[in-house]
Amino acid sequence: MGKRYSFICLAPVFIAVFAAQVHSSPPVMKEELSNIIQVFQRASEGHQETLRGKLLAEAQDGSLLLEDNQQVLHVIPGESVTHREIFDEEYLLTPKELGQEIVAELPAGFTFLTTRHYVICYDTSLGYARWSAALLERLFSGFHAFWSQAGLDVSQPEQPLIVIIFSNRNDYERAAKKEVGDASHSIVGYYNQLTNRITTYDITGSDSTDTTPSQSSHSVGIEILRNPRASSLIATLVHEATHQLAFNAGLHVRLSPTPVWLSEGIATYFETPDLTNSRGWRSIGAINTTRLELVVQQFTPGLLSRFIADDKPFHDSDEALVAYAHAWVFVSFLATMKKDAFCSYVAHFDTKEPLGKDSAADRMAEFKTAFGMTPDALEPELIQYINSLARRKRP
Repeated sequence: MGKRYSFICLAPVFIAVFAAQVHSSPPVMKEELSNIIQVFQRASEGHQETLRGKLLAEAQDGSLLLEDNQQVLHVIPGESVTHREIFDEEYLLTPKELGQEIVAELPAGFTFLTTRHYVICYDTSLGYARWSAALLERLFSGFHAFWSQAGLDVSQPEQPLIVIIFSNRNDYERAAKKEVGDASHSIVGYYNQLTNRITTYDITGSDSTDTTPSQSSHSVGIEILRNPRASSLIATLVHEATHQLAFNAGLHVRLSPTPVWLSEGIATYFETPDLTNSRGWRSIGAINTTRLELVVQQFTPGLLSRFIADDKPFHDSDEALVAYAHAWVFVSFLATMKKDAFCSYVAHFDTKEPLGKDSAADRMAEFKTAFGMTPDALEPELIQYINSLARRKRP
């Protein structure tokens, strides 16, 4: 299952250079950060371009990290900046304006629909788009309720969240390759921290389904769930949407040093489909049979400590699937058995700065502070928890 996902495309080389500049320089005064600024910059052939957005970080050489009103992050080289102005208020697009601007950037044939919390841009069937929107809204409500009831102060996004759905694999891969490279061939959806968007495609081929504008998402859902690939579709969409929610509700900060195990563990904790429900998903924390079987078969002592200190297990093709399974069961264990400490630990990541960097020692110390013990010391309890889940799944 883990190979279906791409962990958050970041344009790593470009970002790494800017991050190095930020780390080597004194921080910008806090009152200047998060202001809305308009930047004038030299472009090719002597032309001048302007960009308005929220200032998130500034390097010593004057390079800037801005978020525009489409929620896209921009890195502006310091040498190209000729002038900048500060504004008191941010200009936010309406959902309709946001949809219109994004569709204008997409291939011909795309349109959009808006819901309470989302702008869905699509060129698949209207019925499939509506069903996806209903699933996403259900997840949004469940996600916010879960963390609020756990005592975490989650925030509402200022603008609708953006989801782009292509009707077929070929068009999706052409678009995705610009962001995730060759990984576009092995994944069916991803969340990108730079654009704050989910991009995926309709793997059920619903364009061949006779859907009408008056058809309800419930009836469309029944047809979609008959597709043998429905479970994979739902798990992917919920997984990537959970990433998007976490980065827009205050659990994580975009481009901050959020550990992969935590981000992926939370996403897999939410992803399990429920094909008895017309929307394909109903409950949070349901047992993920595939991941449970893998962690039972290949439980790896010491893996928790390794991926808490460093993200490398998730980037090793030989170990990634096992790492995902361990992250899922570890988050399930912490959210169930160590809920208060886990929520305190998660809340800490809202304080991280964009483009910051944590050492292995920092990451391990933060874990010990939250839980009062090392990951290795938690392994016996975790093994008992895994065994209890396995017994529940036996016929």
